[in-house]
Amino acid sequence: MKKLIASVIGATSIFGLSIASEEGYISHEQRHAFQKRAEISVDYWVVIPNGWFSFNGKKYDLKRDFRLKNAKDFGGKIIYDGIEQGWMNIIFTYTPIEFEGEGEATSPFSIKTFNVATGEKYEVKYDFDNYDLGLLWDIGHLKEKTEDRLDIRAGFSGRFVDGTLELKAENGTEYKEDYQKLIPMLDIEAEVEVLPVHQNLTAEIILEYQGYIYNGEYMHDFIDSLRINYIRGFIEGGYRIIKYKLKKDDIKTKTSGEGFFLSLGVMF
Repeated sequence: MKKLIASVIGATSIFGLSIASEEGYISHEQRHAFQKRAEISVDYWVVIPNGWFSFNGKKYDLKRDFRLKNAKDFGGKIIYDGIEQGWMNIIFTYTPIEFEGEGEATSPFSIKTFNVATGEKYEVKYDFDNYDLGLLWDIGHLKEKTEDRLDIRAGFSGRFVDGTLELKAENGTEYKEDYQKLIPMLDIEAEVEVLPVHQNLTAEIILEYQGYIYNGEYMHDFIDSLRINYIRGFIEGGYRIIKYKLKKDDIKTKTSGEGFFLSLGVMF
């Protein structure tokens, strides 16, 4: 599933870049007159793990106990804003996170069917994939009124979380737990053009937030970035933080993933 989504986004991006290269020079006036309908980007994110898992009240730290290393994953985003003359946007985002770790137990510990003695080696794999589908509205038609210099969008999205925690010891014991849930998220995004560098070259600051709080669980997703647009292509770099607290039966987790990311994309 991951490879299929990444392949589709990547192939579409290459197709879009070929179209963008054929467009040639577009003046500042033409750029604002251009009615964008879609935007496709591919992201590369280095994610630092933090937090813990709790089994029957006993906590295990992601770094100290599970020895998880930084994840390095490719994701993507597709935006269609051709609804109601661009006042409504449909957004699909794919964010995979795959942590892996291996270590040697400094003291005995066990989690249900998994157990290790002092000195025994073990491996841990923690996948946390996010699939978002959102609907956002342009607040006050600011994008149109400010000639694309300011845009604030707000709406809702559904995030499907597909998580798996897997532990394997060299002694043959292992444990695996799956977690799937559809989470409703509040979604707010703001874009501010900060520098019209050239007729075809602009820069903007982008801030995004998605949030969910209910029944002792929460998920917060923050993004701040700088984006540079050239004709119909763009490059974006920034920092992203996902914080969440989720539970399933006697298992609880309070963790976060954060780090710098880089995106490349095209507009149609």
